[in-house]
Amino acid sequence: MLKRWNLQNADRKAVYAISSAIIILLIALVVTVALIGQEIELKNRTIGTAGDLSERFSEVPAVEYKGAFYRPYENITTILVIGVDKYSDMEDLGITYRNGGQADYLQLLVINEDTQTITPIQIDRDTMTKITILGVLGDETGFRVAQICLSHGFGDGNDQSCRLTEQAVSWLLKDTPVDYYISMEMDGVPALNDALDGVTVTLEDDFSALDPTMVKGATLTLHGMQAEYFVRGRMYIGVGTNEARMGRQQVFMSALTDRISERIHSSGSAGFLNNLLDVLDPYVLTDMSRGRIINTAWNTRDYVQLDPVKPTGEYAVSTYGFNEFYADEDALNDLIMGIFYYPVEPDA
Repeated sequence: MLKRWNLQNADRKAVYAISSAIIILLIALVVTVALIGQEIELKNRTIGTAGDLSERFSEVPAVEYKGAFYRPYENITTILVIGVDKYSDMEDLGITYRNGGQADYLQLLVINEDTQTITPIQIDRDTMTKITILGVLGDETGFRVAQICLSHGFGDGNDQSCRLTEQAVSWLLKDTPVDYYISMEMDGVPALNDALDGVTVTLEDDFSALDPTMVKGATLTLHGMQAEYFVRGRMYIGVGTNEARMGRQQVFMSALTDRISERIHSSGSAGFLNNLLDVLDPYVLTDMSRGRIINTAWNTRDYVQLDPVKPTGEYAVSTYGFNEFYADEDALNDLIMGIFYYPVEPDA
């Protein structure tokens, strides 16, 4: 069920203008922030129909891939983290579809209970894949291949937009299920960054056009809008590509994770985590309850967070001047098999 955490203003826009920056904060929370919590709410994953125990506990048949055999992991939870760039103006005109804004940041967290690992899959916003198209009345009229970031725009900017984005990500990853989504708005970046007394980074690019203290080569603790500049800035920053920005986002996430871990260990109580979630409270749109997020964080506190992976492929510019990324199909299949499947003997 869709949850908004204690939103104070019931009349505010249903969807927020979300920076990819704030999304990273949630990733760090889910992966590292819990030394406190409750028992995990385990998802009951069964095969077959209720009441037929022989079907329920039977193994999924092995599949053959490149001459080897694999079986899917059964205890995997996937959480799609979405950052929306901006609204269209259609909401102000009373139109409740096609106003969701673009999904500027996409990362799928794959939590594997069997291997006790967490694998983040970074997805370039310009990835070309199948997305759902809505007609003039807001009904689904078909599909087209376009940048995956546009999937969020064909919706109400609320749950519908997030569901459309989930569907696009699932299609890109060969119908891999997406269990939950979390989106957050850009206004929370300075607030949460400052709640952690800022994170420290070394600038590989020059941001002085935005802040005169943010010069290339400087090592500084980010405060206020500096955090947003660092993770969201693209135009006129370095080479100006989304790929470069994704690299900065990963640097920020790593620094933020360290900061949160330090604070948790030094505080040793649930109060710190709850305070952080209170800071996030006005900015979160998710179909996960606060309790589930806390419990997931607690359950994964000792899991190994693997390095982020992302589909490889080629970049191009369309005839209209828009950036496009085409994932290599063979490499994408390898990525999926390596994360969601494990090798077995042919007769296993």
